[in-house]
Amino acid sequence: GAVIGANEYFNLLMLYRKDFGGVLSPTNAWPILVYGLPTLATRMVNQQKSAMQVAEFLQRQPKVGRVLYPGLPSFPQRDLARRQMTSPDGAFAPGCMLYFELKGRDGTGNSAAEAAERFVDYVAEKAYTITLAVSLGQIKTLIENPFSMTHAAIPDEEKIRCGLQPGGIRLSLGLEDWHDIIADLEDALEVV
Repeated sequence: GAVIGANEYFNLLMLYRKDFGGVLSPTNAWPILVYGLPTLATRMVNQQKSAMQVAEFLQRQPKVGRVLYPGLPSFPQRDLARRQMTSPDGAFAPGCMLYFELKGRDGTGNSAAEAAERFVDYVAEKAYTITLAVSLGQIKTLIENPFSMTHAAIPDEEKIRCGLQPGGIRLSLGLEDWHDIIADLEDALEVV
């Protein structure tokens, strides 16, 4: 296919393509359907177990101000999550996505933004199990700072009004061993 339009929309279209990607070709979709779908339930069980371990680890870190994960008792909408997030057999299935906020050194948003930048840059360069990417739901563990990446075009005041903080990190857990993921996170927290 092709997108045809006025030149004034070019930058918006490129931003959309960067954040959401192109159309998945039939050649790439086929293996996901044939090989990926039958193992989805098994993979989700493992990814949710890892997400819980990582969320509990992050809650204990002094450089982390807040952790949002539906599996944690501290999750603000836990009752709603327990009603809506269920597996086919009716068990609670909180998913493999979590969000946490790094504290700034002096408690300001700017220093939290700097902490998130250092954290994500370190992970991108040195992590063994975590990949810097804006995608979701992979078999790989993915990390990003939404404030400066996927939501960069939105005015800062609007992002903060909607609950997105400069020091916020989004983590989508994959199939790697949770011990290795935590080791990478521990190393990255050292540079914050």
